Formats: sequence, structure tokens, C-alpha cells
Amino acid sequence: MMNFKMLMKALGTSCLVLACTVYSSHSAISAETAQPSKVVEKAGEVDLGALIQEWAGEMDHVYAETVIRNKDNSNKIFERLGIKDNAFKRYVNSIKPKENPFARLVPGRLIQARLTPKGEVIAIKLFKPIDTLSEDITYFQISRSNTGKSKFVHENKTSAFTTLPVAASAYVERTLDGAAQSAKIPAGVMKQVKEQLGDSFDVKKVANGDSFNVIYERRQLDGADLGPGRLLALEFFGKDKTVEAYWFENDNFKGYFNADGESVEKTFLRMPCEARLTSTFNRVRKHPVTGRLRPHWGIDLAAPTGTPIYASSDGKIVTKRYQRRGYGYWLEIDHGSGYSSIYAHMSKYAPGMKEGVQVKKGQLIGYVGRTGMVTGSHLHYELKHNGQQINPLTADLRTGEPLKGAVKQEFDLAISPIKRQLALLGKFHLAHNTNSSVSIE
Repeated sequence: MMNFKMLMKALGTSCLVLACTVYSSHSAISAETAQPSKVVEKAGEVDLGALIQEWAGEMDHVYAETVIRNKDNSNKIFERLGIKDNAFKRYVNSIKPKENPFARLVPGRLIQARLTPKGEVIAIKLFKPIDTLSEDITYFQISRSNTGKSKFVHENKTSAFTTLPVAASAYVERTLDGAAQSAKIPAGVMKQVKEQLGDSFDVKKVANGDSFNVIYERRQLDGADLGPGRLLALEFFGKDKTVEAYWFENDNFKGYFNADGESVEKTFLRMPCEARLTSTFNRVRKHPVTGRLRPHWGIDLAAPTGTPIYASSDGKIVTKRYQRRGYGYWLEIDHGSGYSSIYAHMSKYAPGMKEGVQVKKGQLIGYVGRTGMVTGSHLHYELKHNGQQINPLTADLRTGEPLKGAVKQEFDLAISPIKRQLALLGKFHLAHNTNSSVSIE
């Protein structure tokens, strides 16, 4: 008879292979080969609860996860996780409040516990939030100690995570966001999709009947799902426009390229946060607070306080200041080659942001707010070239160099399995449009 560990491994593998219902679920790609797996057309029903009960005696540990909710306290969380360990609870209460994230619970944060079958804690992790381009994860861990007087120890840790490529496909019937929601494509992935599409055309002009395929990273650590990561590939099919983008990175190159190895991304993000444009680049504008006519050398992007703000390109923070009667909390990034960018009216900065720090394009640098002289929560964004402000929405921003020679060959080899998976998704689009069935070998 299959033991519990073997069963869970088999069930876990099948969960990754059960794919490709195109418009309502994701398709998992093999992390080792990145080639399409055979689709399981019909899975037998399994009473997992009964099997867990039957083989519980063979388990040496179990994992439990939860997300912090509004009005949660530590006792409610421990109850949901199935923790029945009084020694652990006493230890948590003994940690100094400044060091103890369980004393200042933040809704939305993920908690993973590793327990004995009796509910005793082996280890528990409370993860800090990460954005889609983060390369590691920081978390607070309490674990059982094998030495010393205390039964437990605690520490802040940073670890690399593993990634699994996931494929999804969407068909636009009304809006781009509606198509993404129907296909269950995460918001963080759609932000990157819009950035790629925005370099080619106005995403507001996406029309009914357009479609797109994506492959993106799903990040995990010790079985905990940390959410989506980087967009790896995009195919967009519009009535008047086709867009393709493949992520490629080696020691000397990184970025998005088309199948011919030509760079398809702009050097700068045109809009460094998810927001609504409320004020354009204007040489004569009536100031909303003072009422005076004065130039507006940037764009205003309205968004709720706390909305993430990202660096529009690689560079170094050269200014970080507060102006009560001006920009509020703001910072400036020098991108080299005469380019710089300014982000104003922040509610707060991201951790580690200070003058002299190097940042990457798309890196979290702060959060939208309403500090300084403003009437509402928004980001004021400026882009300069040789000290002169330019309109970030219309400027002809720089693009990267095409891949050549051995690097181009490396690129072709890297995207070959991805192109096969995208072609597979294309078959499902054909089935959706013709109501025909598609067999996958």
C-alpha cells in the first residue's frame, strides 16, 4: 500500500499537471524541462480527508497555512492553524513586542506552520510582503530548539525561493482586466503585461475579440505559495496589432525581446504605479491648491494611499527629502546618460531607500500618499533629460540593443520550449473560437 508521503507527493504532482482549462485556470509547465506535459483529461475523485485519516499514523509532520485577517489576534491564528502547543504560545508571549510580529499583526501576510500530528510546533514562518520582481523573501521564524534551556528560538531570515512556470490564456470580451480576471491571471502579472503592451500601443484600445497568452513565475518556499513573480513570455493578438515579448537574462543582457532577439521594452516605465492619470504634462496649469497659473512639469497619477511605486529604470537615489509646502516625501533617481526621475507626495518610502542606494527598474521604492501641498492622494512623477523635464507619456524613450552572435543562439535555445507552450495555448484559442475539440499529445 502507498504510504502517506508517497501519496502526498503523487497528489502534489498531479495538482501541477492538471491544466490547461484556458479561460478559468492556469497551466503548469515542467520546471525541469519547460516542455508541455500531457494533459490529464479526467482525474478520479479522491476522498483526501479519509486518506489523511487512514495514514495519519505514518506522518511525522504536517503543514498548515493561513493569511492574517482583519481583527485577527494570535489565538485566532493559532486555532486556525491547528496549534495545540501551550509551550509555544508561552514562548510567543515572552518575545519583546518590538521583535514580535505576532504582537502587531498585519492583514494579508502569509503564515506557514510545520506541526506534529498532535499540533505541536516544529517551526512557524511569518512572511513579509514581496513584489513581483523580488529575488528573495524575508520572514520571521520560530523553531523548536534542540539545545539550550528554551524549547524554541526565533530569528529573522532571508531565503531564495523556487519558481514554477505557469501558463494562462485569455480572450477579451469586454475589457483587458475582465479577460484577466476570467482567466485568473494575477494582478501583479497583469501589471507587467500592461507595461509591455504600453510600450507598443494604448492599452485602452484593446478591443473585443483580442486575445493573449502569458507564461509567468509562481514562487514557493517550503511548499508555501508566495504568489506570482516575473512575466516570462507574452503573446498578444489584436485586430490591428500583434505583440510578443520573451524575458531573457544572462551575465551581460537582461530584458524583454521578440523572437528575433530585438529589444521590445522601453528603458523607462511610462507610469511607475497602477493609477489613473489626473493631470498631464502642461506648460500652463492652474495649481489646485494655490490657484495660480504655473507649469506642471510632470504627470499626476491618482491612486489610494499605500499603492506601490516602482523605480522607472535602473539608477541611484541621489535625493531623499521632505517638503511640507511642496513635494512632501519625495526622492530623485539618477539613471545615467543625463536621465533622472522624481517621485513626490509619497506616504512613506520602501525599506532601505536612502541616498546612494542603487535600485533596479521595477523595484519597489515607496507608496502613494498625500504629503506636501496636495488636495488628494496621488503620485507626482517627473522625468528629466539633461536637466530638462520631458513628458514621460510621449517621449521617445531609449530601447536596448538587439541580441547577436552567440548570445542570440543562447536566447533561441532558452525560448524554444516557451514558444512550444505558447503554441499549445494557441490551439485552445482556436477551439474557443470554432467550438471544436483539441486533442493534446
